[in-house]
Amino acid sequence: MLNAAITQFKLGDDGLVRYQPDASNPLPGEPFAKAVKGAKIFEPDIEVIDAAGHDTDAVRGILREWIKNHVRTVLEPLVALEQTEGMAEPVRGICEKLYNALGIIPREEIQSLTASLDPEMRQVLRGKHVRLGPVLVFLPALNKPAGVKLRGLLYALWNDKPLPPPLPRDGVVSQKVDEGADRDFYRAIGYPVYGPRAIRIDMLDRVISAVYDSAKDGKFQAQHKMAEWLGCQIDDLYGVLTAMGHRKISDPVENKTEVAEKSAEEAAAEKPAGEKPADEKPEEAKAKPELAVFALKKGKAFERREPKPKSDKPRREKSDKDKKPRGDRKHGRKDKEKKSERPRMISAEAKTNPADSPFAILGQLKKAGKDGA
Repeated sequence: MLNAAITQFKLGDDGLVRYQPDASNPLPGEPFAKAVKGAKIFEPDIEVIDAAGHDTDAVRGILREWIKNHVRTVLEPLVALEQTEGMAEPVRGICEKLYNALGIIPREEIQSLTASLDPEMRQVLRGKHVRLGPVLVFLPALNKPAGVKLRGLLYALWNDKPLPPPLPRDGVVSQKVDEGADRDFYRAIGYPVYGPRAIRIDMLDRVISAVYDSAKDGKFQAQHKMAEWLGCQIDDLYGVLTAMGHRKISDPVENKTEVAEKSAEEAAAEKPAGEKPADEKPEEAKAKPELAVFALKKGKAFERREPKPKSDKPRREKSDKDKKPRGDRKHGRKDKEKKSERPRMISAEAKTNPADSPFAILGQLKKAGKDGA
């Protein structure tokens, strides 16, 4: 045991450390120690249950080092946030707060820091695998099942919660939760609770971004793809959107239902008693119904997508460089002259002078002959 490979130890969701004597056997062995609350949330302590004849302190020392390395390996992107030497103050502050929050924090809690970021600072955060979402700031790399499970265990140990913690199934994008669910726990493992569901942060961020990207005039329409991303029914999607602070203002399905019920009542009242209804044709496959329209919560994310106001600065006059060369102006004048030389079209409705008619000319000739006689 004292010389065992790291793969021979397994840490379970229940906090028990198991040892497999046969290094080639992939199955976990028997529990012989357990993780307990330590001095720091990322450094749990070890309590030896059965040293199997070995020195207890020696076994405990080995396991302390093993679990420390295990945490650093599984949560490597999160642990890397500790290294902030030489970074600008806003970047350092974001990393520290994100580290202490187990890799996820509401953006509004660090708004003063994110507002101070310049392009270079944002590039540094991207190098740290930090995602600055419109509502939440998080580390997408921690969404893997191993990262979710270990954060759940560390949170439970640090906050004296029972083990094993109520973890989502591996890979699930969202799940139903009770009203009394520990929202801090679910957020710490990367599954923030909105409405009736705990939602994996990457899918939640996708829905949030789609909401603000599709919003217009302070409104947006729910989309079927949002429910598909969350793996839930439309009613749950509405619950999630409402929990985000958006307000439903119209629902096409509800409106159509009210109209259909009213029409059915009117038709039943007009139909003669005893008349049998006509044979109804089977309904054809229908397209997905339109979903509800919501009034957008006007938070920071909405403000960033508002169009920039037009500048009040006077319009810059064109400089000599902006003006066309003299040759171009001359060429334009020639084109104008050529255009003016074109023959004008004579209207077909032009009036004729009566003195120019053949009868008038004949009369003038006869008069001239009499005067000359």
